[in-house]
Amino acid sequence: MPDFLVTGMPRSGTTLLVSLLNRYPNAVALAEPFNLSGHSDRNAAADHVVTLMTDCRSRALAGAPITTKHMAGEIPDNWVEPPAEAGRLRRVLEERGELLFNKPLTDDFALVVKHPAEFTALADLLEDRLPLYAMVRDPMAVLGSWQTVDMPVNRGRMPMLELLAPPFLRADLDGIGTPLERQVRLLEFQLQTYLALPPGRIIRYEDFVAHPEAVLALFCAGRPTLPAPMVYDPTERYPGIDFALLAKSLTRLLPLIETIYPEFRNRWHDYFPSRASAGFRIAEGGAETAPV
Repeated sequence: MPDFLVTGMPRSGTTLLVSLLNRYPNAVALAEPFNLSGHSDRNAAADHVVTLMTDCRSRALAGAPITTKHMAGEIPDNWVEPPAEAGRLRRVLEERGELLFNKPLTDDFALVVKHPAEFTALADLLEDRLPLYAMVRDPMAVLGSWQTVDMPVNRGRMPMLELLAPPFLRADLDGIGTPLERQVRLLEFQLQTYLALPPGRIIRYEDFVAHPEAVLALFCAGRPTLPAPMVYDPTERYPGIDFALLAKSLTRLLPLIETIYPEFRNRWHDYFPSRASAGFRIAEGGAETAPV
């Protein structure tokens, strides 16, 4: 029975992945359905994830509703409202409740559950029990997005990751004063965690929007009609964000970033302190992409 876990950086496209997977006839994809807030023991939390996956599969096969985040009864491609005036944080419009996935399913249907915070925190305990994939996105675009959203990560917090991660991360974060420094430490932990996964388990958002069917085929078969992905330049998408400051903050993470994005420094070279300039040049091959 193909059960899959998906994690990833907040604002890296995990919700888009779930939304598109639900277009497939023999798949059910859930957006952050599990409540693990009562767990203080990491092993017990990982055990609970496995139990909840079994329960979700049983409920789907029985035609029963399943708890998930949604918007007006559907899992959309994005929870966050589009950018408006500069300086106002974008609201998260999600709800939480039961959804009925009204489709015929075979016993071996694909069940996919995504949790960016929880599954990242527990990755070392989950990866040997269920296939775990991680979505990443150009870290400059991620940091840029984090500055614009009314979410805990805007303040350098990921409460469920902090609750369930190994204690050293909480100790590190407690010693950091500014939101941006905390954001960078969270990114560092995420990159280190994803790079420790088995080969082939990291999905780059940029590859996903360029070839969605190839990525979705990792989870289920079929060729449903998929919408054309929307492509953005983050410097235009997030006006007023100091990308030079973000680049400076990411300098110490370059070895990790360039393991996944070898082109990263060239793409953003105008923003790095040693070669800063006023203009932005896009890397050869097209515009930077970002979730809606």
